[in-house]
Amino acid sequence: MKKWKKEVELNVPIEFAWSFFYGDVEKKKMIFPKVVEEAILESTEQVVGSVIHQTYQNGSLTEQYEITIQKFVDELDNKMIQESFVLNDRFRMTIDYELQRVDNKTTKFIYTSLNKPKNPLLSLFQLFGSDEVIVNFMNRTKDTIENAYKTTAD
Repeated sequence: MKKWKKEVELNVPIEFAWSFFYGDVEKKKMIFPKVVEEAILESTEQVVGSVIHQTYQNGSLTEQYEITIQKFVDELDNKMIQESFVLNDRFRMTIDYELQRVDNKTTKFIYTSLNKPKNPLLSLFQLFGSDEVIVNFMNRTKDTIENAYKTTAD
């Protein structure tokens, strides 16, 4: 099992940043450019337990996942969505996207990922894993959300 945790400050209000993680698929595609589409398969009133079918384009390969919402918080100063899915039939992924209000114009974004291999032998390969993909995602997310905010403020 491998756990990644990274955080970065976004120079935008929490409500503006939240729309990139929940509620607006077009904005979500801006920070997840490989996501082609999402469709709700099952919806619950409290969001937890909802299932989303996601189509993902990775080069010439089209992948499809069923993402289950495990946790959901939508409070004034704290927002979080936890998604769970199986990646390539090899890893059970649990990912948290958490936003915390620092002040009216600043939001802390915390990304946590837990990758649990379905085959114990795959755990050995995780020992040599790099956080480069996560760092690139965090940088792209910060740049994308802040640039989108600047265009709305102009």
